Amino acid sequence: MRTDMKSGMAKIVVQNSFCAKCSGKIKIELLKIENITNVYLYPFDSLVVFNFVKANELSTALNTLTALGYPPKGDRIDMKNYVHPWCICSANRREALFYDTQVNVVMTKAG
Repeated sequence: MRTDMKSGMAKIVVQNSFCAKCSGKIKIELLKIENITNVYLYPFDSLVVFNFVKANELSTALNTLTALGYPPKGDRIDMKNYVHPWCICSANRREALFYDTQVNVVMTKAG
């Protein structure tokens, strides 16, 4: 990545829930995109945050999230193109707030 280019920050609320365990898989897929950095996932809020340099990288990241089953909130889901989300764990999620430094994920845990 060129250091003289300014980066933007994306905060994407996605339509489908994911758990902390599955968010590591989402992070890995986003980091495969050139110039996508500082990926953080917040399962409790269904929020994905990352830095990007060019608009086409943001577009690629949005397409990747959609392909993984996590389209941005507000996007219309066409049932013929629907992709089931990776995470089926989130329906059973009961977690309190803590930070996992290994995958940069904020999780929740009911107390």
